[in-house]
Amino acid sequence: MKKSILFLIAMFSPCVLLAASGNGEVDIIERTINFVIFFALVYYFAAEKIKGVFKERRENIANSLAKIQEKLQESKRERQRAVEELQEAKKVAKDIIEVAHKESAIILQKAEENIKVEIENLIRQFNESMVFERRKMEKQVIDEILGEFLNKDSVVLPKDVLTQALLRKVA
Repeated sequence: MKKSILFLIAMFSPCVLLAASGNGEVDIIERTINFVIFFALVYYFAAEKIKGVFKERRENIANSLAKIQEKLQESKRERQRAVEELQEAKKVAKDIIEVAHKESAIILQKAEENIKVEIENLIRQFNESMVFERRKMEKQVIDEILGEFLNKDSVVLPKDVLTQALLRKVA
């Protein structure tokens, strides 16, 4: 647009600057005809080049616009990929958290079961130890009592009878 205005000013400036000064000679018709011929010649020889320049400029603008549109589409695709990757990462993180909770629950349950088994084993060992100690004490008591009775001279019963009596009483 700016170039076309400059072009028109350059074309009309000779008409204005070289116009008749007022001494009565008017050659406006000749000058107009000369201008039209000049404009026609310029149009004839330069029109294709001017059109080519404008066409090239239009194509450059269109190409630039196409590149910008392509970059915009690529940016949108990259953004979409990033959003999808983010969603996938969130999903994976959620799955990892769920698995961790499940694993912790399983570990806790196994630990509780192991503790329960250990407590049962300790109780069983305690009970067995109690039974063993009781038998040991009973045996000591029986041995003491038998020792007292058997060592005394006042008892005239045979040892077999005394042993049978004690075993019945203990049982």
